[in-house]
Amino acid sequence: MANDIQDFLKAGNDILNSVSSAIDRNDYSTLHSDVNKAIKSVTIDRKTMYASKVNGQAPLRAQAPRQKVYPFLQNKVSKYLGVPQMALSAALGAFMFMDFLGLMLIGSWPGVAVTGAITALCGWAFYKGRKKFELSKKYYQYGNTLRDAEYFSITDLARALRSRDKTVLKDIKDMIKLGFLPRARLDKAETTCMITDRAYDQYLGAEQDREAREAKQVADKKRAAEEAKARNAEYEGLPTRAVEILEEGKEYIAFVRQINDVIPDTEELSNKLYRLEEIMNRIFAQVKKDPSSADELHKLMNYYLPTTKKLLSAYVELDKEPEVGENITQTKKEIDDAIDTINTAFESLLDSLFQDMAWDISSDISVMKTMMAQDGLTVDGQGIAAQMQSSGGPAVAFQMASDTQGEAKGQVQGQYQTMPGDK
Repeated sequence: MANDIQDFLKAGNDILNSVSSAIDRNDYSTLHSDVNKAIKSVTIDRKTMYASKVNGQAPLRAQAPRQKVYPFLQNKVSKYLGVPQMALSAALGAFMFMDFLGLMLIGSWPGVAVTGAITALCGWAFYKGRKKFELSKKYYQYGNTLRDAEYFSITDLARALRSRDKTVLKDIKDMIKLGFLPRARLDKAETTCMITDRAYDQYLGAEQDREAREAKQVADKKRAAEEAKARNAEYEGLPTRAVEILEEGKEYIAFVRQINDVIPDTEELSNKLYRLEEIMNRIFAQVKKDPSSADELHKLMNYYLPTTKKLLSAYVELDKEPEVGENITQTKKEIDDAIDTINTAFESLLDSLFQDMAWDISSDISVMKTMMAQDGLTVDGQGIAAQMQSSGGPAVAFQMASDTQGEAKGQVQGQYQTMPGDK
């Protein structure tokens, strides 16, 4: 150790002499090479201890158990890293600083500039050496704290060491930069550090899954927004009750189509379901045109459609049975016949939805015929005109038109019946 110090002092003297010579000659062209040569001349001898020999042979020694190496401590880092740099820069800096003060006293400003720069460089080198030395101590402290962990949270490690997250993160980055942790990597958020390749591969897999989930969520939100926009455009101006019925109707129509896809086209029930789907589409299309008719569908939505769905589901389950017994055959036939009844009832409901329109059209036709007759534009109109002249004029004609309209209304109403089960 004493020889090492002497080497440091000798190197410092050589550098000081080189600087003084350059100042005296006012020639700094070789100063850089002279300083590097002096620094490289310093060597630290590594001493090897040999065991004493007994009778010309080394004594047998029990082999010490191999110490377990933690994943964090895979790389061998000297615990005295940075110490030689600190010693050399301190010795050189001290000489340079003394020379700097002397040159300032004599007013040699070029020399002041050179020695000042070298002194600052020595101070910076001492600081970097000190940081390396402190980081090497933390390297083993962190490794002994993490032990077998292949990855760790920056926050968890900081909490275990009673330090700050920012400090620990900076230390880890410095260790990676200096090569202490050659396989370590930080995640994107810099909250987790993976020490081994296996841990990093697991992280990449989890990251890909997360990105896929996020992309799916974005796509789902976009699709939902587009569907909501289309639905709002489709149902613009319709009351809430009508919109609810139309949306529920879509679900039932889709279910009937799904069941029909399962049933073979060779079965008679398949054609009946095509007819049922067509009737339902027409019913809900009329509700969309005339929202006031939505109130007439309460029994359809609350009983008939749910029951139809239940029957069709039962039919599909029975159709899956490999062996067809008498009970299965009979039940399927009953469901098939029930679909006929349902189609008839739905057709009656569809017809009733046009009752008001038919009444209005019939009334308009009747009134128009009466007015044409009043004006003598039809064959019957000549007799009506004669009656008007003899019994009171336009008032009688108006009463006749009203009576005709009432008769038309009664006839139209008699043509329509309510759905089976309605009172």
